[in-house]
Amino acid sequence: MNNQLCLKKHSQAGMTLIEVFIAVVILSTGLVVLLTAASRCLAVMKSAKNYQTAQWTLNKGDLDYPIVPTNDVKQLEVSPVEYPGGFTFSRVVEDDEDKDTLYVMRTKVSWSDHSHEMSEEVVRYVLELPKQP
Repeated sequence: MNNQLCLKKHSQAGMTLIEVFIAVVILSTGLVVLLTAASRCLAVMKSAKNYQTAQWTLNKGDLDYPIVPTNDVKQLEVSPVEYPGGFTFSRVVEDDEDKDTLYVMRTKVSWSDHSHEMSEEVVRYVLELPKQP
């Protein structure tokens, strides 16, 4: 009799199959959430690195091709220049439509990220100096 009582207690001590399945579902959900969060974190870090490198390229381009006072603002234009890492620097001066000698200058850094063309652009206004007779 004592043996039967001991045997009954041992058979009820384990987990049932449904409890095991519930535990597996909870652990799997937690693991999926953790991996998704880690993946998104890595994507944000890569994006931040690209924008930091774009800022570096913008500063390097401004150092290589400085904006100096000039009588001809078209001299400030820079055709696309390739920098390390696949970043491209360019500067365009738009035409003065209202003839007030105030020009819009667009400095752009572009790069490719997983088949998407990404870019950052800085817009400045440039006043053309009066021509000396």
